[in-house]
Amino acid sequence: MSLPLDSISQTLSDVHAFAVAEADLAFHTGQIISWDSNTNANQVLVLGSLIDNLPVLTSASTTGLEVGVSVGILKVRARYFILGRIVDQTSGLVNPQFPIVLYPLFRPGGAVNDVIYYYIASTANDPSWEGRIKVSHPYVMIDGIWGPAIGGATATFELRVGGTTVGSWTESSIQVAQRGPFDVRSFLGLDWLRIEVVMSSTTGPLNNVAFQVLGCFFRDP
Repeated sequence: MSLPLDSISQTLSDVHAFAVAEADLAFHTGQIISWDSNTNANQVLVLGSLIDNLPVLTSASTTGLEVGVSVGILKVRARYFILGRIVDQTSGLVNPQFPIVLYPLFRPGGAVNDVIYYYIASTANDPSWEGRIKVSHPYVMIDGIWGPAIGGATATFELRVGGTTVGSWTESSIQVAQRGPFDVRSFLGLDWLRIEVVMSSTTGPLNNVAFQVLGCFFRDP
C-alpha cells in the first residue's frame, strides 16, 4: 500500500530539517523482522539492533516489503529511513509485468486444434486483437502463437497504439514466442488509447495463419 501524501511530506521534511553535512549521512542494509501491510508498522534489524516503525522514503507502493526481506537503509544523524527493497537483478521485481487485456475481433476460420489456438483461414490483412489502455510504462511485450501453417509463406504482424505502429515482426513458420519490447514512451500518460495487434500482410501459398495472443504486458526497460 502507498503512504498518505501528508505522511510522505512529513517524512521528507524530517530529512531536510537536519540540514546535514555529508559526514552525517550513511547507507546500511537491514532486514524486516515484522511488517503490518495495513498500517506499515514495522520492526527492522539494522546493525544488530531492532528499530521500530521506520518511515519509508517512497511515494510508490510498498508491495514487496514483507518479513524477512532485505532493505536499503538511509541513516541521517540519529534517524533511519527505509529506501526500498533490495532484490537481485534477475528478480521479477526489477522488471514487473503489468497485464494488458486484448480481445479477438474475428472468428477463427477452422476448429480449435489440440494445442488450442486459432487459425485464420484467409489472406485478409486485418483480423486483429484489440483493447484499451492507459500507457503507464515505457515498453510493451507480447507473447503468442504466430505464423503460416505451410512452408513458403510469410505473415507479418504489427502492434499498434493509438493507430500508430510501434513494432512489427514477420514469421515464416508457426512460432510460440514473445516479441518486443516495443517502445511506447511517446504515449506515456495518455488514457483510453486503442491497442491492437494486426496481421498486416501475407505472402506465398497461404492456407491458414496462426494468430493467438497468449499474453501482453507493460514493462520497464
